[in-house]
Amino acid sequence: MTHDIPSELDRLRTTLRGTLLTAADPGWDAARAPWNLSVDQHPRAIVTPLDVEDVRAVLATARTTGLAVTVQPHGHGAADALHDVILVRPTRFDELSIDVGARTARVGAGVDWGRMLAALDGTGLVALAGSNSEVSVVGYPLAGGHSGFGRAFGLASNAVQAIDLLTADGTLTRVDAVSDPDLFWALRGGGGLFGIVTAVEFRLFPLPSTDGLLYGGKLTFPGAAARSVLAAMSEVVPHLPDEVSVAGGMVHLPDAAFVPEPLRGTTLASVDVISLLDRDITERLIEPVRTAGDAIADTIGSFPVGRLPEVAAEPVAPVAAIDHGLLLRTIQPAAIDALVDGFDRGIPLGLSLLQIRPLGGAIARGSSSDGVAGRVGGAALVGVSVVGAGPGMDRDRAAQAIDAVLEPVRDFEGRGIVATFLSAGDDLGRAYDTAAIARLRTVKDRVDPDGMMRSNRMLPREGEPADDGEG
Repeated sequence: MTHDIPSELDRLRTTLRGTLLTAADPGWDAARAPWNLSVDQHPRAIVTPLDVEDVRAVLATARTTGLAVTVQPHGHGAADALHDVILVRPTRFDELSIDVGARTARVGAGVDWGRMLAALDGTGLVALAGSNSEVSVVGYPLAGGHSGFGRAFGLASNAVQAIDLLTADGTLTRVDAVSDPDLFWALRGGGGLFGIVTAVEFRLFPLPSTDGLLYGGKLTFPGAAARSVLAAMSEVVPHLPDEVSVAGGMVHLPDAAFVPEPLRGTTLASVDVISLLDRDITERLIEPVRTAGDAIADTIGSFPVGRLPEVAAEPVAPVAAIDHGLLLRTIQPAAIDALVDGFDRGIPLGLSLLQIRPLGGAIARGSSSDGVAGRVGGAALVGVSVVGAGPGMDRDRAAQAIDAVLEPVRDFEGRGIVATFLSAGDDLGRAYDTAAIARLRTVKDRVDPDGMMRSNRMLPREGEPADDGEG
């Protein structure tokens, strides 16, 4: 039996120390907007809890009303409209502590990577951060988390040592490999399926350099050099030590006022470098890439950990984008040619961005202690995006633009993917095999038998296939 939803939400509002908004409140449209503005989400309410008791009150109200609950600290990962869902934004959970001696960090659900990386400056330690400073530190490893340090240390999910979790019944528990091995396995890559995570503890890793700096940056080339530059990148990858990561891509800049005039309407190619090794070793390794074209911009150099997001230089303000991710079995020259040709064909249809992130190293090896996001056996993660103007984007045209890239590389596509690279509408069946999905479902049925927790990436429906095979 459910209760009257508006009255229950009004009652919840009066009991919270934090805030609750509904569609009747000023500021609703701004509050409900996700980071990806192409997703037009309409939750029943948005709660910014102040503490654990506030979260418990949200969960109790959801149980009473029959509403679901989902979490988006900063709006990343939005995938659907969220009808009949209470959206929780735990931005007030801002705990951040670093134990330099133990090489561990404890981070609340409201902390983003920009703040986390800045706190690591001068410690001689790095965390398995992503490429964007605005992404939640906690949400990132819950979906696997591919880092520029992944070749050296594995996926971010596997650096997690403990998780503070509020389950659907309001129980606060510390989950680790001893207290609940199955739930700990499932949380590290299973996303928000199992409850509301308020804090995570994870390992940090020492920098080998004596100056506590990283080495790397971005090499940018004219679009005409994309084929030679990206081929050179693919050819150096097998020879790179695990301490060095590269990522390539292409971007087509719109003919718009916010783009510097000489670059309006142009296409660029780039290769990002992140190295734990010193300048001389890194420069020798990337020389074939540097000489594959005439760079128009070069930011390669030494830099502190806090400036890591500047390498990718991704947008930090919300944008509207429709994207797709896939895993490539190989990045041999034929696959690179197919990606470049496909991107060129997609530009007239609005294609904006191509990313190629080679894998290998610790990501490919995995270990017996990994979470569900463990070993990834492919050669590279690929993402393609159409950047538009909001929920009214022409989705059919965007799909055509993305298909222009995907069709030529079908023969090179592998199975499985890191969940952070899943497309809007994808479930976890694209990321994990049948056995993993079955085990995730068993854990879900145990800790959330009524299915109250709504993750950005849900389990496939019973009987639907998972992605068995490579990856």
